Amino acid sequence: MIRAMDDREVIARSLPPPVDVPVDGHFAGKLTPHLRSELYGWAGLALAALGLAGVLALLLALARVPGAEMIFPWTGQTFFRKLLVVHVSFAFVVWYLGVQGAMTVVATAQAVAERNADVGGLGIVVGRASVYGFGLSFIMLLIPALADLGEPSINNYVPLLVHPLYFAGLTLLAVCVALPILRLLVLLSRQRFVEAGTFGVACAGVIYLLAMVCIVAAWLTLPPNTGLEGAAEYVMWGGGHILQFANTALMLCGFYLLVRVTLGETPLPAQWFRGMMLLLVAGAAAGPLLYLTYEGGSPAMRLTFTHLYWYALPVPAAVVMLSVVRLLIRRKRDVWAGAPEIKGVAAALVLFGIGGIFGFFEGSVDTRTPSHYHAMLIAVTLGFIALYFGLFLPLLHRRTERRRLRTSMYLLLGGGQLIHSLGLFVAGMEGVARKTAGAAQEIDTVTKFTFLAIQGFGGVIAVAGGIIFIFTAGKLLLAKSVRDVTASPHAGATNVSAKYD
Repeated sequence: MIRAMDDREVIARSLPPPVDVPVDGHFAGKLTPHLRSELYGWAGLALAALGLAGVLALLLALARVPGAEMIFPWTGQTFFRKLLVVHVSFAFVVWYLGVQGAMTVVATAQAVAERNADVGGLGIVVGRASVYGFGLSFIMLLIPALADLGEPSINNYVPLLVHPLYFAGLTLLAVCVALPILRLLVLLSRQRFVEAGTFGVACAGVIYLLAMVCIVAAWLTLPPNTGLEGAAEYVMWGGGHILQFANTALMLCGFYLLVRVTLGETPLPAQWFRGMMLLLVAGAAAGPLLYLTYEGGSPAMRLTFTHLYWYALPVPAAVVMLSVVRLLIRRKRDVWAGAPEIKGVAAALVLFGIGGIFGFFEGSVDTRTPSHYHAMLIAVTLGFIALYFGLFLPLLHRRTERRRLRTSMYLLLGGGQLIHSLGLFVAGMEGVARKTAGAAQEIDTVTKFTFLAIQGFGGVIAVAGGIIFIFTAGKLLLAKSVRDVTASPHAGATNVSAKYD
């Protein structure tokens, strides 16, 4: 039986399909050619960093599987530790800082457009030099590991290979991220009003600079006779804590922008969002002061940094994330039918929350600790991946309508990491030591064997989601630019958020 179509259905079928993810109205059409080139560079290099980290993550996950030492050559402790250093550096330092560079460029474009100007000759030189230097730092970080140079120091936050070339690569990396941030802050200092998303990115940049101050202060106050690993731990401890403030601020900015563009509504008023970003800056600003207050390396300093992380960071993060959760629940039908990126936000929130719960039960020497921070860090990664399809790629005039592929990508990465973290958590409860592989794990019970196998299985699933992202985003970045994309008139992002600004 043939069903007749009414007039509304005929009209609906005659219209072109709606834009899957509209360009945020606050940023659409504001990239100058120079800034568009910078955004392309930062987005491409950050993607390459995550690709390298994904390959290494798969090798590390396989190295923990029972019996792996009989098959794979990288399960020896020395090589495993070097792989771990490079993996963490690219997955949780280079990748994050690359996204920070990309978001800084987007915010710079918005700030420049408010003044009807360009970044100027010096600004262009700073931008190009930063992108090229960031790419050069990749080679400087990889060569010591591939050439089997230096000693691995598996300290917290920023692990190191103790070799001059590796240190030079980290220094170049830090400078290249700082320069665009300083350029943005100079531009914003001349404006009376700053859009909420741009303000949040600027706050994340200020926190990054505070983290660099902490690292320099730690180097200048290094206690004598600390030893190689002790010195590396001390130098990176405080700055690493403050970097988590910057990563959190970037993630919250990503959630704010993604919800605004996909649902046409902000999760909380712009003035509240600015206030939460300022609270994060205030908490991070206490970091450098601790080096003036306490003796270097004292237990009191470490305890205060830990308290700073536990008490100053959660409140503003919780306010923004609970606002997002409340909005997602209220708009659950739109979340289900909307763009895949809002599902990516939901998956990130779930993973971040579970990782936070794991943190209350972590053990400092077993695999419960990596189960906690891997869940939370991959949640941040999920948010950044969604930013590619919700912000970076549309601004670069590249987009894909493959909704199922993108949804699968978010669910595989988030679900796989959840399985991976659960496996590590239970294995840690059984006493499996962290930062070990192969026979060093002492797999002497069925429970250890089972849950280490589960973590390996989850790691493979998560890597599959990452591979989909890298190939999809990489293919779009390598494709030719399509017609100009502007804010879609049917997307209420600009109008709705305007009432808050």
